[in-house]
Amino acid sequence: MKVLSLHSAGHDTGVGYFEDGRLVFAVETERLTRVKHDHRSDIALEHVLSQESVDVDGIDLVAVSTPVRSALLRIPDLERAMERINAGAPHHRTTCDLLGRTVDCVVVTHEVSHAALAAHYAGHEDGTVVLVNEGRGQLTRSSLFRVEQDRLEWIAKDPLPWYGNGFGWTAIGHLLGFGRSPSVTGKVMALGGYGAPDTRIREQLRAVDPRVMHDLDLAERVRAELVERPEFDTAAHVVATFQELFTEAVHAVLDQHVTRTATGVGPIALGGGCALNIVANSALREAFGRDLAIPPACGDAGHLAGAGIYALTYVLGQRPEPLSVYANGTGEPRADVLAALETAGLKAVPYDAGSTARLLADGGVVALTEGAAELGPRALGHRSLLGNPDVSGMRKRMSEDLKQREWYRPLGAVMRDERFAELYPGSRTSPYMLFEYQLPEGTAPEARHINGTCRIQTLGADQPLLHGLLGAFEAHTGVPALINTSLNGPGKAIAHTAEHVLDDFARSAVDLFVFDDVMAYRNEPR
Repeated sequence: MKVLSLHSAGHDTGVGYFEDGRLVFAVETERLTRVKHDHRSDIALEHVLSQESVDVDGIDLVAVSTPVRSALLRIPDLERAMERINAGAPHHRTTCDLLGRTVDCVVVTHEVSHAALAAHYAGHEDGTVVLVNEGRGQLTRSSLFRVEQDRLEWIAKDPLPWYGNGFGWTAIGHLLGFGRSPSVTGKVMALGGYGAPDTRIREQLRAVDPRVMHDLDLAERVRAELVERPEFDTAAHVVATFQELFTEAVHAVLDQHVTRTATGVGPIALGGGCALNIVANSALREAFGRDLAIPPACGDAGHLAGAGIYALTYVLGQRPEPLSVYANGTGEPRADVLAALETAGLKAVPYDAGSTARLLADGGVVALTEGAAELGPRALGHRSLLGNPDVSGMRKRMSEDLKQREWYRPLGAVMRDERFAELYPGSRTSPYMLFEYQLPEGTAPEARHINGTCRIQTLGADQPLLHGLLGAFEAHTGVPALINTSLNGPGKAIAHTAEHVLDDFARSAVDLFVFDDVMAYRNEPR
C-alpha cells in the first residue's frame, strides 16, 4: 500500500509518503522555503513527488488532514466531507484528483490526525489515553481519545478550561504584548522561570468567563481589563501563574480518564502543540509515574504523517512501522555540500572529531548537519548549533547574538545516554528534548535556566557522529554535555541544506561548519 499523507492548509504544512507501512519520505514546507510555519503545501507536494523513492503512478491512497486546500486536491464531495467532519465524523472516505488521475482519499479530522500520531508513539496499545491540546483544531481546542480494540474512540471534546489549552497560551502572549503568531507560546513560556505563581493573578485568571474561547470580542474586552490591573505588570509572575494553572488542569483531566491498572496507570500519549510544554510534561510524568508518548512533531507539522498513520491503522487495519525522528527530507549529496562551501569561499577538509572537540573546548561554536533533518521544531543533532556550556557568556553569544532571540530564553543541551544515567540514576530518558531536569550545581551552567533546570536531549550510540563528538569533548573538558540549539538564523525556519546554513552563518561568529563527513573553518586554524 502506497499512501500520500498531507497537511495541506494552515500553518506548518508538509507532505509524507508511506510505502508498505514505512515512512519513505517526508518534508515540512518551511524547510524548503525558510519561511517559518509556511502554508504553501504545493511546494512540499511538488518536492515529494519529484523524489526517486516516491512511486507517483503507484500511489493507492491519499490521506489529508483538515482543513483541506481544495485547489491542491480536487475532492468532488469536499463540501459533504466537511459537513460530516463538522458533525463529528473522524474521517470521510472519498476520492481526489492527483496528477490527472482519480485516487482513493481519506479526509481525516484535524484532531484525529494528531491523536493517531500520538497513539502511534504509544504503540496503539489498548487503553492508551490520548490528549490532543492545541490553540485551535477543526472542532475543539482540546480533545480526549482512547485506543480500544484497534479503534480510536473520541471520548471528550473540549474537556479543558481556557487556561488549560493552547488558546490560553496565545491569549497570555497577546495580553503581554507578544502578538498572536504560532511562535508566541514558545517565547512566552520561558518567562515563567523568572517569576512565581501569584494568588491574586490566579484568582483573576480562574474568574475569566469561559466563553472567551469562542467569543473573540469578549476575549479582547477581558484582555483590555486585565492589562490595566497592577498584578499583571510583572510578566514573569503572570506566566508562572498561568503555567501552574495549565499544568493542574491537564493533570486533572488525564487523572479522570487514564486507564487504571494493578501497577498504576495505562499508557498516556500527548498530541497538539501544547505537548511541547516541557514543564507540564515533566510534572505529568512525575505525577503518573510512567513515561509519556509524545511525537517530536506533535504540532501541526506532524499531520504530514498523522493523516497517513490514521488511514493505515484505523481505516485499512495496517499497522505502520515506528517513525524515525530523522525523516525530514534526505541527506544532502556531498557534491552539493562542496559546491556550497566553494561558493562561500570556505575550504572543505575531512571531518575530525578531535579537532572539533578541541575547538568547542576553546569556546568555539559549531554548526552541524547530518543526513536527513529532524521532524518537528527541536534540534536533535542533525541540524544543530553546538557550544560549550562551561564557557561564560556562551548562552548570550549563541542565543542573543547569533540567533537574536529574547534575553530570557534558555538553551537546551545534548548528553550521551550513559552519562545521563550516571547523573540521573533511574530517571527516564528524553530523546526528543521534551522534558526538563534539574542540573547539578556547576554542571553545564550556560545551559541552565534561571530556575536551575535544563531541557536535555539524551543521545544513544545509534547516532555515532554526535555521540562520538560528545565523548571526545568530555575527554578534553570533563563536561558531560554540549549546548544544542536549532540551526537557524534570526526569524528563519531551521536550515535544511549546506547553502541554507552558510547563508545564515558564514559571516557570523560560527567557527566551524560540519556537514556529515566534511567540515570547514570560518577562519583557518592557526
